Amino acid sequence: MAEIDGEWFHNRLKDTGKSLRALARHLSSDPSAVSRTFSGSRKMKMEEAVQIAIFLSVPVSEVIKHAGITSEADALQARILLAATIDEDGALHMLPEPRPLPQAVIEKAQLAASGHYTRQIIAAQIRASSGTLAIWDDAVVLFSQSELVDPAAIGALSICGLRDGKQILARVERARKTGEADLVSPAGKIEDAILTTATPVIALIP
Repeated sequence: MAEIDGEWFHNRLKDTGKSLRALARHLSSDPSAVSRTFSGSRKMKMEEAVQIAIFLSVPVSEVIKHAGITSEADALQARILLAATIDEDGALHMLPEPRPLPQAVIEKAQLAASGHYTRQIIAAQIRASSGTLAIWDDAVVLFSQSELVDPAAIGALSICGLRDGKQILARVERARKTGEADLVSPAGKIEDAILTTATPVIALIP
């Protein structure tokens, strides 16, 4: 078992003004079990790594690093979170709490995400019973979080953040530095929009 940096976790709790007991409640666990995890006598589970990251408001990659997780497969499992759904119009709807993907999907995502291990990868499940996206119903879209318009998104199928706060799946045909952009919807309709963020889709897993 790789060594866990328990001091880092205790310091994060202290810095955020949160207690180990509160973390245990968040994990639906016993405080003694959390203490054993931080001391290294109990291995941290992937689901716990995700929930601890949410509780501490830190990237999952940070939790992975300090938890001593060295397996690439395990690290990838925690770095890819199902965080949203995409409806038949291509609009993203965030889930109340991100959660790990099933192992079968993780295995399919390993090759596609091989060049993105250092970044938080987000998954969105397409839920479309009709329309253009119906053929991809239940498929999973992988993308990395972005705070800007990634140049790689131009000309690519991307997750686009709009000025009104919505996020949509669309191809970015053109984007100006002022944020004005031409977006092609899944149905092939070209729309004018003001982009705040755009990040290219890494992979679409059936």
